[in-house]
Amino acid sequence: MNSVSAPELLRQLVAIPSVNPAMSDDPALRDELRIVDWLEPWFAARGFRTARVGQTPGRPNLLATCGAAKPRKTILFESHLDTVGVIGFQGDPFALREEGGRLYGRGACDTKGPLAAFMAALDDETLAALAKSETQIAWLGAIGEETGNLGAEEAIAGGLRADECVVLEPTGLHVVHAHKGACWFTVATRGRAVHGSDPARGDNAIFKMPAVWRILEEEQENAVKTFSDPTLGRPTVSVGTIRGGTGTNVVPDRCEIQVDRRLMPGETAAQVLDDLRARLAAIPGGVEIGLLKEGLPFHTGVEAGLVRRFSAALEAAGVPAVREGAAWCSDAGPLARACGETIVWGPGAIAQAHTVDEYVETAALEAGRDVLRRFLLAAARG
Repeated sequence: MNSVSAPELLRQLVAIPSVNPAMSDDPALRDELRIVDWLEPWFAARGFRTARVGQTPGRPNLLATCGAAKPRKTILFESHLDTVGVIGFQGDPFALREEGGRLYGRGACDTKGPLAAFMAALDDETLAALAKSETQIAWLGAIGEETGNLGAEEAIAGGLRADECVVLEPTGLHVVHAHKGACWFTVATRGRAVHGSDPARGDNAIFKMPAVWRILEEEQENAVKTFSDPTLGRPTVSVGTIRGGTGTNVVPDRCEIQVDRRLMPGETAAQVLDDLRARLAAIPGGVEIGLLKEGLPFHTGVEAGLVRRFSAALEAAGVPAVREGAAWCSDAGPLARACGETIVWGPGAIAQAHTVDEYVETAALEAGRDVLRRFLLAAARG
């Protein structure tokens, strides 16, 4: 079977809309089923055993495996299948275009580019080596990463396990062996609405919010004492939005903020919110706290076997083996709890994800294919 280049595979992947359903109302663009329908026969034609897993109607995850049925080791690669929306995208978001050494299109960077590099690495020589290997290679195409970790969590609930995991995301070809988690939540203060001409009769909910901000900062500073890390730095907190009041001449009875609290390994959203509820009980009239999203942190040791072997593949391909942590989060959070040693890696820059001119550099895409091919051949040799 003739191999296909990474740019050509990326062109085909970008042409298939797979926008997260929370980010588009257009049925022709939303959901991941179309790309699963295209990928499943692609992997099957190369000797992979395929299965659709998950519980979300009309949005299956795709699992493909090859190699030993009773393997000595299983290495999982994972790609999320959904992209963000396309409003404001410069040009046709689903027609990959090359300009100045860059490939532009929705998903070109996040994360169809890394997937194309993986697929291109599965050439005849690599597939033949894997077929004879005691190492099993699995690939999971997961739904719903842009709004959580839905697909990864569904696959884990269905029994997915692996000895090692490579989550394919744009990392600038750097090995991300740890990243923070995310706890997004709302905090609402309550008051009593009256006419603005006599505010003393009311209870202004907006006036209570500065005390909430101070408590949020106090909680974060307290967490710094326990959870600071030389790779990931410190836990952080940021207030992203604030809404309150109904009119200039009405004392507001409610004010709500949305908060982004970045979690360190060892922290959970439940722990953070329980601590904040206790601290915020001092606010007159009480507060309401609601969890919006939790993304789990993960940490694999910088000298772990997977990190060292992947670094060796980078060096063999002439790519600097940079090892680092990240402040963003990914499906690596939940997968690390089911898959042993885990890293995040891929061509493309995270700064280009979600932009209106999303791109991946052609040279980085080709380098990604080379690195993954070397890593897979080494894994097949055991």
